[in-house]
Amino acid sequence: MNLSYWEERHYFEDNDLVVIGAGIVGLSTAIAAKVAKPSMKILVLERSSLPTGASTKNAGFACFGSVTELVSDSDHMTYEEQVALIQMRWEGLELLQSNVSKAELSYKGRGGIEVLDPEDDIQMSALDQINRYNRMVVDAIGKQECFSIIDQTLSSSFYRQAIYNQYEGELNPMNMMTALYKKAVNMGINLLYGQEVKSIESGALQLANKLVKAPIIAICTNGLSKSLLPKLPLQAVRNQVYITEVIQDNPLQSCYHYDQGYIYFREIDGRILIGGARNLYHQQETTSEFGQTDNLKEYLQSFVEEKILCRKTQFEYQWSGILGVGESKAPIIKEVQEGIFVGVRLGGMGIAIGSGVGKKLSEMIVATNY
Repeated sequence: MNLSYWEERHYFEDNDLVVIGAGIVGLSTAIAAKVAKPSMKILVLERSSLPTGASTKNAGFACFGSVTELVSDSDHMTYEEQVALIQMRWEGLELLQSNVSKAELSYKGRGGIEVLDPEDDIQMSALDQINRYNRMVVDAIGKQECFSIIDQTLSSSFYRQAIYNQYEGELNPMNMMTALYKKAVNMGINLLYGQEVKSIESGALQLANKLVKAPIIAICTNGLSKSLLPKLPLQAVRNQVYITEVIQDNPLQSCYHYDQGYIYFREIDGRILIGGARNLYHQQETTSEFGQTDNLKEYLQSFVEEKILCRKTQFEYQWSGILGVGESKAPIIKEVQEGIFVGVRLGGMGIAIGSGVGKKLSEMIVATNY
């Protein structure tokens, strides 16, 4: 790395905090730390030209959980734990909108519709538990009548009734990250892209050909974090997303969820975006490798053609993101060794909880005496 005196001084000397990862968690951590302690000199490092994992590669759903997800979670979570999960997701969405305006997010409050498979017992049982989960939402965020049962007119492939969430919305992930980037730069936070961190230790991190010193290091690379901290209890999983050609008489007017939220689809620019289904290909999609696979692509294309459109279509855009999941849906926010903090394992809910994870991580960091 051939640096001038000014570059060396500006980026690498006297940093109070170095954040690894310029996605939603990394930038939210840096912004919140700078707000709390304006004198901090903060450097954010990103290994790629864009946030690598999922921040600009998600599907743009501003959601906080479908009813069938909540029904499934009830088997292994207490009522209080579920309330806390909803609260964390909702407060994260509110915090995001305090950092970035709805206009900057290109936010649309279209609501969300969960369509159901009449042959799936978990999905069908959700209809009988609407009152329970409405009470849960009230207990979590004070919002009344979140979920309601509506007639489903999308396709005869789904059950005749569906579940509507009036508080769901959608946004543009690229606009979100651009706004966060601009805010960080305007606050005096330094960002460097194309800088892969090879290793870390207390007080220092190693780039390709430079050792960078800092008393506090925050790892905010979610599912990709095990390359730096192999013992973290998280698993990288791949999530594939596809967008069709422009559809004449597009039937989608909202955000849609199916099968505990593992499959999701919505209208975008006259096209249909669809993603997920990783639960159907668990072993294959448990990976930190980007890419697409023919079998999952064919499944999602058949889903669009047979369950949504009832006619043929083609995918024109495709990509994948890497998520961080684990046995618990709670993120990992803690100091793992002296001066090294992590904010990871967002469980596929980066838009909902990324800002909140960043804020909590920043509070831990600012409270230290390094």
